[in-house]
Amino acid sequence: MNIKTVFSLLLATGLVSTSYSALAGNASRAVQQMTQRDRQILSQAEFGIDMITTGTVKSESNFDARGVVIPNAEVTLGAGVAAQIKVMPFKAGEEFRKGESLVIFDCARQQADLRGAKANLAKASSHHRGKIRLKSRGAAGAQEVRDAAADMAVAKSNVDGLTEVIGLCKINAPFNGRVVERHAQTHEIPAANAPIMTVVDDSMLEVDLIVPSTWLRWVRPGTRFEFDVDELGQSYTAQVDRLGAKVDAVSQTIKITGTFVQRPGNVLTGMSGTAKFDPPTN
Repeated sequence: MNIKTVFSLLLATGLVSTSYSALAGNASRAVQQMTQRDRQILSQAEFGIDMITTGTVKSESNFDARGVVIPNAEVTLGAGVAAQIKVMPFKAGEEFRKGESLVIFDCARQQADLRGAKANLAKASSHHRGKIRLKSRGAAGAQEVRDAAADMAVAKSNVDGLTEVIGLCKINAPFNGRVVERHAQTHEIPAANAPIMTVVDDSMLEVDLIVPSTWLRWVRPGTRFEFDVDELGQSYTAQVDRLGAKVDAVSQTIKITGTFVQRPGNVLTGMSGTAKFDPPTN
């Protein structure tokens, strides 16, 4: 049992309440001075410490780890325009297909502004063409032509900007998925960039696990494990998809992510459970 493990278990069982830095220099002496009762409490705590919390591990001698189910993607959609919500056809829990309209805003005012901007652009373009003809006849100078060209460019930028705003009057689904929560309702006028709806892509579910870094000796992408889902009381076969990019130097753990071999129809994101690995052969 290393010093960090001793400190964690002592702190969890209430046998010590000092800081790690204060304990580190005297860890060996603290272990030697423990009573037989303290050692029994410490031994019992080592097996089951923190097993209620997602993302903890029993011990390095037991090849199981707590995990949580996460979606392939989760996005909170925001209002790109300050306008009244006209249509929100999908409610929480309902499924949608990629490209379907999730939110439609009433952008009558913005469309009217766009029509006015297009009229100004047409006027500026006509004025610019007229200046070019006058210059060719010696009735206008080069500066007048440049000014007319600048006015036309400003008018065109206004049209382009309003066109982009009109494009934000409808929010289409970025993927196949389900609605998690609606943060606004029909007829409301949310502020620009305010959250409107949270959606998830649960076509492929992942399992996030926190395991001892020593498992890197034998855990590889493709390593299979059984994941027991607490909420359902059922077990499903999964496999390691990728390893974390960094080991936590304090806890000496690493995050790994797995995927179900076959996507379970009754498993939802946010469910938790225990991943059980077969012991390494060597």
